[in-house]
Amino acid sequence: METTTLRWILIIIGVVIVGSIFFFGNPEKKRKPKASRKKKDDVSQRREPTLDGAAAAETEERESELEGISNEDVQGELEIGGAETATEPGPRASKQPAGPAPDRIITLFLLARDNHVITGAELLQAALNTGMEFGDMNIFHRIPEGSERPVFSMANAAKPGHFERDEWNTFETGGVVLFMALPGPVYALDGWDSLLATARRMSEILHADMLDDERNPFTRQREAQLREEMREYDRRKS
Repeated sequence: METTTLRWILIIIGVVIVGSIFFFGNPEKKRKPKASRKKKDDVSQRREPTLDGAAAAETEERESELEGISNEDVQGELEIGGAETATEPGPRASKQPAGPAPDRIITLFLLARDNHVITGAELLQAALNTGMEFGDMNIFHRIPEGSERPVFSMANAAKPGHFERDEWNTFETGGVVLFMALPGPVYALDGWDSLLATARRMSEILHADMLDDERNPFTRQREAQLREEMREYDRRKS
């Protein structure tokens, strides 16, 4: 995979993981009144997510906190200097990634429901059934024949975002995130149709709820809107 693509995958993963931290925040914080949750000291009390049944049980409360938060809101928090060190050893001329940024990133979250957690065995089975491959960045990808670029990818929705290759027997998480960067190796509409079909199938296998990029329940109206946006994107690029 090209160095530029690897760099932007790091950025994309960072965006979706920082956003997904809101799903798996400190349970103690959830029990405080809303007024106290807005205090700055709540930020310092946030702990890393715990991947147990409690995360899924608190889905409704978490979703209420996510209203109005977008991927753009968290993108400014990212530091990509470390990403360059990992992908390109040796001296670096700039902290900015080479090549253009993606025009757009399409994101779907799959959040486990009914006090359920997603195990490594379940995730591997879902990936196998939907034609995804474990690869670069220790995440899953859908790569079309004859291309090195993924149509879309799947990361862990909990920090640190990747999957440990040798820990599938003990792995558990509360959710995963599928994302597609545009432009990609196929038409935007074809990529979206493939992403959506994969997300729906995986949501059945993993007993997960499907949420849109704003962490709201994914609706038919949102689906139709995105399909039209993908058509328009392809028209502009043709």
